[in-house]
Amino acid sequence: MNRKKRRPFCWVLLLCLVMTGLLSGCGSKFDARGYTKALLDLNFQGESAGALEYVDGVTKEDLMQQYQAFIDQFVETNIASGLELPETKRQNFAQLVSTILTTMRYDVKEAKESGKREYEVPVSIWPTDLFEKYQELLVADSLKIAEKVREGGYVGTEEEVNQQMLGDIINHSYELLDAAFQDQEYQEEETVILHVRADKKNEYFIDEDDMNTLILKILKLDEIGG
Repeated sequence: MNRKKRRPFCWVLLLCLVMTGLLSGCGSKFDARGYTKALLDLNFQGESAGALEYVDGVTKEDLMQQYQAFIDQFVETNIASGLELPETKRQNFAQLVSTILTTMRYDVKEAKESGKREYEVPVSIWPTDLFEKYQELLVADSLKIAEKVREGGYVGTEEEVNQQMLGDIINHSYELLDAAFQDQEYQEEETVILHVRADKKNEYFIDEDDMNTLILKILKLDEIGG
């Protein structure tokens, strides 16, 4: 069950890589607020229209393929964990993750120029308790599965019993994640400052640590142990 508790933190790393790696803004009149909003909308909402304004030689299909690749990788790393999932089950998880992301609440404020080709962009967020509730449900479910093992609820060889247990874990994980999603509540507004800078090629990027902080806070992962 410790493996389950670590799942949300794996998400942070994957999401940061997508967010900081897809977009680069070019040009003398750079819109740091628009760039930041486009990047957040792409990764949380799956909307590519805004992002297309900040990239050259990339199509909508390219961006959506990368977005879908992130969703699929999240499912593989944080849910499947090497298990051979039926394709329909994998698609169900991917759809649920995509839907969850669209419900994140944030509001990108006006950017402030803080230096040469450097900006500070305040982002108001309303954190969700979804993963706090998900973790609590996972812990309770792990105790039920352990009790079922003690009571002989799984039969067969050791390998067969392990497969039955893993099957329950996968099925229950989907149900519990959906239950936590349906029951999520938003917390009081917080503000996260994202620093946007240009590199030597005049390609803009958001500070990775700042983005990591935003994700931790909007999902309240910084308050979850493990």
